[in-house]
Amino acid sequence: MLVLDSVTQKDWREAAQKEGQAASRQDNLLKEIWSNSITVKDDAGWDTANLLSQMGRPLSSVEVQSRLKKIRPNLIFETSLSDPTKIGLYIETDERTAAGGWTKRKVFLCGMESGILPEFSVLHKTTKQVANPDLFGKDAPTREINWLDVPTVSGETRGWRTVLVRLMHLGIISRGEVQKHFNWTPSRDSAKWQEQTR
Repeated sequence: MLVLDSVTQKDWREAAQKEGQAASRQDNLLKEIWSNSITVKDDAGWDTANLLSQMGRPLSSVEVQSRLKKIRPNLIFETSLSDPTKIGLYIETDERTAAGGWTKRKVFLCGMESGILPEFSVLHKTTKQVANPDLFGKDAPTREINWLDVPTVSGETRGWRTVLVRLMHLGIISRGEVQKHFNWTPSRDSAKWQEQTR
């Protein structure tokens, strides 16, 4: 007759659960480090945090709006009430009401700078402390946590090419329209532009 050792099985389940949780935390920590690090990588050898290397062909917000209005006259540009240095891009769409009629609805698309936009986005870098994944979950003294400083982004000055990529991904504008009104080819090599516009 087979007798189940319920205490041993319970201990085994608890140990397996703890091991699974530790592995999951380790995996999440490594993903966080990768995610933060990938956002600050350079762009075809150009430092994404350097305003001069990202400036390219700057355009005023008024010029970007004018060119986008030629493509899509139903685009709406509104200065942010909480941060006047930013403008929200919206599109007005027709939406069916419950009564069977139609109503206009304003849909947010993305944001941009209200002054001068560099050609490429400028990332404002900072560092973030995360637990050292090499020591995480090990039998290290728990009173001291070993931290790593990981580079990450604290903000962005959005470039006009980033705005164009967002609008293309949303299906608001096309490659041909970008070529006609903005010139498709960047002023310098940009791996991110090539990657995002394939």
